[in-house]
Parts: sequence; structure tokens; C-alpha cells
Amino acid sequence: MTTVGPVQLLGASLFSTHHASALDALEGRERAFTAPTFPLLVARARRFTSLVTQMHIEVIGALPGATEAASAVFATCHGEIQTAETLIADLRDAQLVSSARFALSVHNSPSGVLVARGNTAPTTTITGDNAVAASWLEAVLTVLDTGRPVLLSIADEPVPAVFHGPANPVGVAAAFLLGPSAREGHHVELAITRGANPPDREPARGPALGFDLVRVLASAASRRSVALGAIEPGAALELQFLAAGHARERRAGPGGGLSPASSADAADR
Repeated sequence: MTTVGPVQLLGASLFSTHHASALDALEGRERAFTAPTFPLLVARARRFTSLVTQMHIEVIGALPGATEAASAVFATCHGEIQTAETLIADLRDAQLVSSARFALSVHNSPSGVLVARGNTAPTTTITGDNAVAASWLEAVLTVLDTGRPVLLSIADEPVPAVFHGPANPVGVAAAFLLGPSAREGHHVELAITRGANPPDREPARGPALGFDLVRVLASAASRRSVALGAIEPGAALELQFLAAGHARERRAGPGGGLSPASSADAADR
């Protein structure tokens, strides 16, 4: 097993179209579809934005310090899938598509919205079936490389029925602010398990991801883990929550093992 980290989890936020809170989701209490308010966007910037972009902006706006992060990583399994359906239907019915809507149909539309607000920090957008795992790896490695805070935002909107994809009607987003290891606070690390048969764990996708992470943060358990999915053929990624103070005492050693580290060494990472 190879470990990557630790890094400090500075904050987290969650939005669901069908749940008022993470606790409601965990206990099965649903609400009628509720659209995000995404107050970070005003006036013309709100036009033509999709549900997935709005949810990204919603959770980022709810996370103190997120818009000042040194860099950002966005992740989505399906991207602007509802906008794609609209564009295809317009092309089929009218042989014409909206240029404004087309401009916001790309996977990195949410990061472009942040740029439009004056945030010029570097951003990375990751999409695909393993976007959740890949984005966590990208975000944690960026923190370790730069020693500066990184924003990670993950969101997915319901897939239109015409695409015969997942039938989940819930739109969900979760944002996390990660920073260098410190003496206090919540810390996490990633564990990469290699082999022909990675652990048989259901990867965290869609609502399960945000709800499980928020539940872990709110719990008194000293250590929990969340399966993030495959990171490459024959390897699975897991997010591990460390016990208080644990991050100051351990670091990645040769071959991915863990070896002792001084407080100064841990603080510099």
C-alpha cells in the first residue's frame, strides 16, 4: 500500500437538490427539488449556467476561504450533461444552437466562472468515471508540491434519460479546502492499494461521497475511511481520516510506507 499525504482538511461544504442537510440524507428525509442559489454569481454571469455549474459555485461560496485558494481542482463524472442534451435537441429541431449556451457546455465551465469573478488561480478539471479518485489525488499532490491551500470541488447533476445513464434524480456537490499539514485540525491522507484484486469497496460517487465525508467530519471516530474508486488498472484509492495529532508524527516513507518525521519536517510539507 502506498500512502500520499497527510494534508489538513480546512473545511467542507455540501449541497443536495433533494436534501436540506447531510443528516437528512443519512436518515432518508427528502425534500422537493430545490435549486441552488449560487450567490457568488450576479447579473449576466448567472445566465445559461447549468445545474452542475451552479452546484459547484454553491458549495464553493459556502466554504470560507475557498475563493482565495492558491489553486483549484474541479471534478465531475458526467460534466455538462444536461446542457449537452439541450444543444443536441436544439440542433435536431432547429438546426441552430445558442452560442452562449455552447460556450458553457465544456467541462471547465465552473472554473471559468471563477475566473470571471477575478480569481486567476490555476485550475484543473477532471472528468470521467474515476473523476472523484483522480481529483482527490490531484488536489493532495498539489498541496504537497506547493505547500499552499487547494480547493477541491466535486459535483454531478442527474443524467437525462435519453442517454440511458444512471437513473439517480439527485444533484449533489461537495467542496473541500485542503492545506499543508499542521499541528492541529483534521488531517487526511490517501492510500493506494495495488494488486489484481483491489479492496471490494463501493466507490464514492454522487450523493454518497458528500454525505459520507460530512458524516465522518461530524463523527467522534478517531479514524475512518472512504473508498474513492479505481485510480488505475489494478489499483484503488481510499481517503483516510487520521486521528488528532497523527499527521505530525508520520509521513510517506520509501516505497510508500510510513516513517517517523519531526514536527518541522511535517510542517514544511
